[in-house]
Amino acid sequence: MKNYVKKLCTAIIVILVIAFASSAFAAPLPADKRIVVDQLGRSVVIPKKVTRVVCLMHHALDITLELQAGDRLVGVMKDWEGLLFPGIKDIYPPITKLPQVGTLTEVNMEELIKLNPDLVIVTHYFPSATINKIEAAGIPVVAVSLYVADFEQASRLNPKLKDPDKAYTIGMRMGINLLGEIYGKEDMARKLNNFVAEKRSIVGDKLLDIPDSKRVTCYMANPNLYTYGSGKYVGVIMARAGGINVARDIQGYKAVNMEQIIKWDPEVIFVQDRYADQVYPQVTKDPLWKNIKAVKTKRVYVTPEYVKPWGHPCPESMALGELWMAKKLYPKRFKDVDISKIVQEFYKTFYGVPYKGGN
Repeated sequence: MKNYVKKLCTAIIVILVIAFASSAFAAPLPADKRIVVDQLGRSVVIPKKVTRVVCLMHHALDITLELQAGDRLVGVMKDWEGLLFPGIKDIYPPITKLPQVGTLTEVNMEELIKLNPDLVIVTHYFPSATINKIEAAGIPVVAVSLYVADFEQASRLNPKLKDPDKAYTIGMRMGINLLGEIYGKEDMARKLNNFVAEKRSIVGDKLLDIPDSKRVTCYMANPNLYTYGSGKYVGVIMARAGGINVARDIQGYKAVNMEQIIKWDPEVIFVQDRYADQVYPQVTKDPLWKNIKAVKTKRVYVTPEYVKPWGHPCPESMALGELWMAKKLYPKRFKDVDISKIVQEFYKTFYGVPYKGGN
């Protein structure tokens, strides 16, 4: 026993000596730098004051504007118009003139370097080799996922999450805090997180006593019979709103067939506003859909722009979208909830402009 204790003490001393030596010889952090931990768990050294940001992650771009840090942006991704809702141009007109130097998975290094950014914000599934290339050029890279998972799942486009609701709830709060820390907008980040939590609690309180057997079955209709299954925020938003995603056994974003949809026979069908002209007429007028419960009872709804994105959550989809959906599924339980008023409060508080879209 004495030998064991002696060996243990010796081992501890060795570890402490190594740790002390490592810290002693480690280069001190410059006075104008600080460290943030991104959502892949990477410690990233960034400037104390961040004024020039290239954002290649659409949800992070959205949150940047909600934190009223749009003036820090010097570059964005090429396809932002297809990834964000149209109202973004009214919320932050300068976005239309910002250089477009990459996509969700790639970057033009020459154009990026010209912008001399303090850091680049990328998706959690941005290629690691490209991240290394950017960092080799002396530009810090911060990855944002808006969900929590181990590294293997955190770096995937379609993650397998054991508890998607928990993963997205915690991950969203962490992501907002991370961006608030980067921009020095901690107070605004705190206010945004509190708003999301408060509005979600309204939904939870009003649906607390609904058993699974009484929940409304839902389906998300996309072009070419594509829909969202597990691993995507769609299942979370439907569950939070008191519904059940009939496509929950599908992983990610995939096409199904009409036979399967008829078999599911959802009670409610949702169509994203961006596909309203294409998908809504098909679902409501095509004879193939006419015997589905949602069509027969006229419960096919086009979602407002603040309800999406479905693949990944954003603050407005959590704070406003879940509430809107819950009211569509259970109108009597939410008759005292003024969605329009809450939406206006959100847009004026965080975007700094009134909401002009439809409900």
